[in-house]
Amino acid sequence: MKYAEFKEKLKVSGLSEQDFSTLTNVPMPTIRGWAAKRTNKTPRWVSSYLDLYEKNRKNEIVIEHYEGLKTNGKN
Repeated sequence: MKYAEFKEKLKVSGLSEQDFSTLTNVPMPTIRGWAAKRTNKTPRWVSSYLDLYEKNRKNEIVIEHYEGLKTNGKN
C-alpha cells in the first residue's frame, strides 16, 4: 500500500500516526520512513491490520448501540 493510501486509511479509522504506532508498537521513525521517496509504501500487513481495526470499530459501535437499547428498556 502506498503511503498516501495508508494516511487515508488512518483518517477513515480515526487514528493518527502516533495512535497507530502505539497500537502496533511500530516506532514513529519507522512509520515516517514509509513515506520516504525510496520506498513510499508500507509493509504488507498494515493494510489488513487497518481493515480489521475499522471492521472491529464498527462492530463495537453496533454493540454499544444495542447495549444502550437494552439499558433503556427498548429491547
